[in-house]
Amino acid sequence: MRKHWFFIVIITFFTIPGFFNTFTAQQIQVSSLINQNSLPTEIFSNVDISVNVEKELFPVIAKYLSERNENSDEKRQTTPGIYYDKVLKRAVIPSTNNAYLNLPSIVTWKIHNKDNNPIQVSITSEIPEWTQPVISTIVLEANESKEVNQTPFGIRLLNNYSTIPSILLLQVKVDNKVIFEETRDIKIRSADDMIWSLHSPWDTESLIAAWVTPKNDVVEQILSNAKEKLWSRSLSGYQNPDVISQVKAIFNAVRNAKVSYVNSSVNFGTVGLTQRVRLPQESILQKSANCIDGAVLFASLFENIGLEPLIVLIPDHAFVGVRLAPGSSKTLFIETTLIGRRVLTSILTLESTFDAAVREGNAKYNNAITTNPSSVHIIDVKKARENGIYPL
Repeated sequence: MRKHWFFIVIITFFTIPGFFNTFTAQQIQVSSLINQNSLPTEIFSNVDISVNVEKELFPVIAKYLSERNENSDEKRQTTPGIYYDKVLKRAVIPSTNNAYLNLPSIVTWKIHNKDNNPIQVSITSEIPEWTQPVISTIVLEANESKEVNQTPFGIRLLNNYSTIPSILLLQVKVDNKVIFEETRDIKIRSADDMIWSLHSPWDTESLIAAWVTPKNDVVEQILSNAKEKLWSRSLSGYQNPDVISQVKAIFNAVRNAKVSYVNSSVNFGTVGLTQRVRLPQESILQKSANCIDGAVLFASLFENIGLEPLIVLIPDHAFVGVRLAPGSSKTLFIETTLIGRRVLTSILTLESTFDAAVREGNAKYNNAITTNPSSVHIIDVKKARENGIYPL
């Protein structure tokens, strides 16, 4: 019995120190792992980070911002709208070749270096499965602050046709080590959601020019049909002084495609003033167009052949215009909602549908510009292109 106790004491004496040594080694290993993947406390405390994220991402805005140099030192300015010239007694669109929209980036960072030494900071934002990471690398001098604008964008956003909740991944690194990581909720809006007002009335109206898509295959097919209606079998834009005949041929080609008016504008967002707008190929394929759908459809057809289209917005309505010569103030306005008018109506009124559409378009423009000029908004598609708004 005593021999058994003796062996137990001997085994315990040699085993317990080994157990404690193993436990201590594990602690040291874990502690080393933590220190290896984290940044010293002083670096954390020497960098102030704040970030603002827009609640909703509109693909048209993300595309526009991603195509511009967001960190440019060039002063941003809002594209001036139309104004009424009392001397000329008509609406005037200012020449603003370098103006562009003053839109907030999707992500706005503010980084401040409180240290007495310069540091290099890497800033990343990404919407997983929707966009590639946007990575900005900046150097902050001692006690320097910088603002960084980022707009994640991916082509997949342009193929989304519903409002979808998602997350935005945010990350900041110093010396390739993460010092800030966070996710934010964000709503991805449908690609066909047009936003007319974001933070102030009509501050984003010129984005409607993105819906003007002149190189679409369906648009090309309509033009191919239209030229067959002309004796010359040619649509040459301003190279042919008879612009009205070309516009009429295009109008009748759309009419022959059986497109007609339908009132539809549904959206489910919470930001600004928005509206669903069909792209031209949708209007043709669905044979349906509301007033703004019709305006961007005809603007697409006119731009394709080198004409200069205008999109006219008046209270609760939209229609299209086209300059009769490059840069000319002589403009033909067309009420596109008449596109589906019955043939019998033309017979009974002794007026073709095209002539009726031009008469009503000109009448609505003249009435609006005379009675309430400030309510008339004109988007010059050529100017919009110069200001960086390209087709969706």
